[in-house]
Amino acid sequence: MKRTIIIFQFLIFLTISNNAQIPVSVDLQNNSTITINGSSNILSFKLTQTGIKLLKKNFVILATQNQNKIILSQNTHPIMVSSFTSNNKMALRDFLKLVRSDIYPSFQVQLNTIETLPKTANNDYLKGMANVNITITGITKQYFIPITSERKGEMFTFYGSKKLNIRDFGLTPPVEMMGIIRVNEWIDIDFNIICKISANKSTPEMTTINNVKY
Repeated sequence: MKRTIIIFQFLIFLTISNNAQIPVSVDLQNNSTITINGSSNILSFKLTQTGIKLLKKNFVILATQNQNKIILSQNTHPIMVSSFTSNNKMALRDFLKLVRSDIYPSFQVQLNTIETLPKTANNDYLKGMANVNITITGITKQYFIPITSERKGEMFTFYGSKKLNIRDFGLTPPVEMMGIIRVNEWIDIDFNIICKISANKSTPEMTTINNVKY
């Protein structure tokens, strides 16, 4: 649910002086998506939220680089539960009921750090590991999510996926029709985040860290 989150791993591409805190402007694009994939013993279902419905489209976060690790602050992002859609109306209804959307209308996603992996000469993508806090129904859990990123001009795309157990957040998989339908406690969170990044005028020109250029 993080994704979701967990959804803003763009700073991989910035050259930031070690221990210098840098403000970075981000403009999320409407074709970004966050998807929750689940299943029951009878069928699978998919819940999707697009960039059009994300609350924070334009924002500034602060970043500090320490070798291959980027430390982030001021980047907690609410994901409105009611903004998810699905072709399976019953699955969507049950999902909203499960996460108690009337009491907790949003998930909170906080990106703490990004640790990047070396980029090989034959690879056009950059990979790394994001440390993310996800809060659902008032319960916060920390996860490490593998990410892949790609740059085309000023546009950056970030891909990632994480399997979560809803019991981590105190949620019980629903049982319908007197036990005939049982929902799996495991879900897959996929994100495809597309954004335009503008460094502050005082920051260096955007490249990848470790002096590896696209």
